[in-house]
Amino acid sequence: MNKASPVELRKALLVAKAYADAGIQFVPMPVFSEEEKSNLIKEADERLEKEAVRLEEEESANDGR
Repeated sequence: MNKASPVELRKALLVAKAYADAGIQFVPMPVFSEEEKSNLIKEADERLEKEAVRLEEEESANDGR
């Protein structure tokens, strides 16, 4: 296991705070390699993008009423 640098830890806390400020529930996950970290970041990005598209479609449907 590689110990995270203070810069990496600060970035992780900023992301967690941004999720909390936006009202997005999240589960903190430990990562033990750069590859694992990259995969989880990619998955989170895909999930957020999918939700953004869903919300846009829902908003468009509601505007058409």
